[in-house]
Amino acid sequence: QKATPPFYLQCDLRSFELSPRTLGTLFDVILIDPPWEEYERRAPGLSIESWPWQDIMNLRIEDIADNPSFVFLWCGCAEGLDAGRHCLRKWGFRRCEDICWLKSNKDKNTRQHQPDEWAIQHHTKEHCLMGIKGTVRRNQDGHLIHANIDTDVLLSEQPPFGSQEKPEEMYHIIEHFAQSRRRLELFGEDHNIRRGWVTLGKSLSSSNFNPETYASYFRNESQFRQADCKPSAESPILVGTTPEIELLRPKSPPQWNATHSQPVAAATDEGQEDWDSVPKEGDEAEDA
Repeated sequence: QKATPPFYLQCDLRSFELSPRTLGTLFDVILIDPPWEEYERRAPGLSIESWPWQDIMNLRIEDIADNPSFVFLWCGCAEGLDAGRHCLRKWGFRRCEDICWLKSNKDKNTRQHQPDEWAIQHHTKEHCLMGIKGTVRRNQDGHLIHANIDTDVLLSEQPPFGSQEKPEEMYHIIEHFAQSRRRLELFGEDHNIRRGWVTLGKSLSSSNFNPETYASYFRNESQFRQADCKPSAESPILVGTTPEIELLRPKSPPQWNATHSQPVAAATDEGQEDWDSVPKEGDEAEDA
């Protein structure tokens, strides 16, 4: 009910200035589906624009991301897996999850993606890296995030040959998790236009975005900041909650007792570490 109308802007992200001036505000959720070179390799014969990963990394995401905020970066299943981590680090984010899309092909008439010449095995999945900027605690920031609602695996039919369309369920995961209304998608197409989102992309067929109009939905949001600068529960940038939602949504998991082999329910959530301070497996070296 509190989602903004769908806004969209046809623009070339190579030259468009990503800034609060051009977009009207900072964003708390940013979804990016860049044109990796991998996408071009697996659809030979089609004219598909691709960017070197260094150009993707040079996008000024850090200039439009609030603190705290989340980024979801589709990165394919080849060089983007490593390059995507470099992008997150440059933009000021730290990887906290890896969502995997498994592609089915029950439609036997669907032409398969061309095997990547760089690959050892035929790829049937893609990854979306999730990054966090700032600090968010599940036991204290339930008005900002709802954790443990969805899984980190998507299963859906692969798109037509040459299409880079991603499953709609990705929006559901993001919208269930992040409670902010300021959501931005980059490299979007017409099928990505969605209520509650601002969509930017060269392939869009039209535009309706006005930064002043969009910013008006979050007027005076700076007055609803806590001492730690995070939005308060009454902030206009949040979708809000209800007693029923609070009753049903998952809460912080039980803490482990070092002297027992089973988790025990803690009397308090105090002492739980936040995601920003807990390293994920494989990230220790890159974040050192």
